[in-house]
Amino acid sequence: MFRSTVCLALIVAIVAPILSPPTNAYADPILKPRKYHGPIPKKYVTFSIGFFGGADNADMWDFLERQIDEPLRDEIQTNDFGAAPVFTLAYTNKLHPQFAVRAQGGLTILKSDSKGLWVPPVPPDSTAAPLVQFQRDFDVFLFSLDATGFYYFQDASVKNFQSYIGAGFSLMFPYSEFKQDLVDTDTGQAYPPGGVSSSQSEWSVDPGVHAVLGFLYHVNPTLAFNAEGRGQIAQSKFALDYPTEDGIQPLTFDIDYTGFSITFGISKFF
Repeated sequence: MFRSTVCLALIVAIVAPILSPPTNAYADPILKPRKYHGPIPKKYVTFSIGFFGGADNADMWDFLERQIDEPLRDEIQTNDFGAAPVFTLAYTNKLHPQFAVRAQGGLTILKSDSKGLWVPPVPPDSTAAPLVQFQRDFDVFLFSLDATGFYYFQDASVKNFQSYIGAGFSLMFPYSEFKQDLVDTDTGQAYPPGGVSSSQSEWSVDPGVHAVLGFLYHVNPTLAFNAEGRGQIAQSKFALDYPTEDGIQPLTFDIDYTGFSITFGISKFF
């Protein structure tokens, strides 16, 4: 009887701890999410590169195509602004762990072109109008200055990942250039005879607005990687001297820079 009691007591002593729930059942998991610790500098600079899309020069290209009669109009090949490279350099100052202001300079390189055949206007006493092949290029170096306010959804003193949203105003400084080469298809020479390619360029200053959404990933207290999406609304005008039967006609076209960019960069805190 005594031996049975002792055996039963030993079994209970061994099994009970195994079956009973642990006292730290609600403790943190062994693999804790990585945290970002340490003093967080309030200022940082960011260099980013990416791509911009959405801008168009449809106003100018549509007008120039309408000046060419059928069936030559159907043969025109026009490539409007496509995906364009973007380069930015920004300075950010945190006024609060979750609020900041940023000044940013940027450069977007936009290219477009059109080519086809054209019968230019000639004087009434001319015997025949030549068939001319044209190559037109319209390129824009779009410089910009942004002033942006930000809200960070996380505090960098607690987490190494920070997502943010922001909005602000822009000043655009587009340098626009239009080039045209004309070649007589019969002679293979420049048209008019002895002529050279024509070129027009101009600077302008235009306002805009923008909104951004992105994130920072802190590698250490002074270095972070970032990705950002940015939408903007802006446009400018370009004055083009267009030749007609009555002489040179000055025309003005709207150039639309409204679009969206995605950039990736690196931020240095100090």
